Amino acid sequence: MIELMNWRIVPRSDRKSTMAEIPSSVLTVAPQFRHENLPNEVGLLLPTNNGPRRLIDAVVETPDLCRDAMLGLFLADPFLNPAREHLRLSNAGVQWITNLPSTEQQDTEISQQLSDVGLDHLRERDMLASLRSRGFKVAAVVTDVPVAVAMSAIEPDVIIVLPRVVDFAAGFPSLHQRGSMTQEISQALKKTGWSGMLLSLGESSELSHERQWPDAVDGLICRPELAPASLA
Repeated sequence: MIELMNWRIVPRSDRKSTMAEIPSSVLTVAPQFRHENLPNEVGLLLPTNNGPRRLIDAVVETPDLCRDAMLGLFLADPFLNPAREHLRLSNAGVQWITNLPSTEQQDTEISQQLSDVGLDHLRERDMLASLRSRGFKVAAVVTDVPVAVAMSAIEPDVIIVLPRVVDFAAGFPSLHQRGSMTQEISQALKKTGWSGMLLSLGESSELSHERQWPDAVDGLICRPELAPASLA
């Protein structure tokens, strides 16, 4: 049995028309280990979780799962072959794919260790580029300016700014902390000429306080919640 999580996407009130083609959520696997003191965003990075092939299998078996959702896949998985999977994904009606979870959400030291063996944001970028060349729309998860600039080279339709694990050390990162990083990334992206939609992680309670959102974002991607049903 596989459990799933939804990450709801909510556009700014004045961007609803420009974001009309963007799905209303991201669908990922749920962490196999959950605890009230462990944020789902962090739990999703544990090595105990189901790999991307298991989620792809679930979507192929139940195509309606991604009718209005991006599919979040761990694209740094060395065993994932987009050339082999793209036809199954297309036949299942998947149109959008994002690199969620991303290796860049890990602490810097772990990210560097993964990079040393080629399992990093560059691999994720190449996977997204490969999928984009096959007709999928893609959203790139980033955590800082260098990664955002690197991802802009493949012209993703959406860029999603997420905190790193260390940012959750004292609880969910503050709006100021999240906003500062998003503003830095937005300014860097403007210099690259990238012109897609920018999303930032937020809490459901922030949806009714749009004026407090980072000025640069076109919308929020809400913290993940368990999907209402599980798949056998």
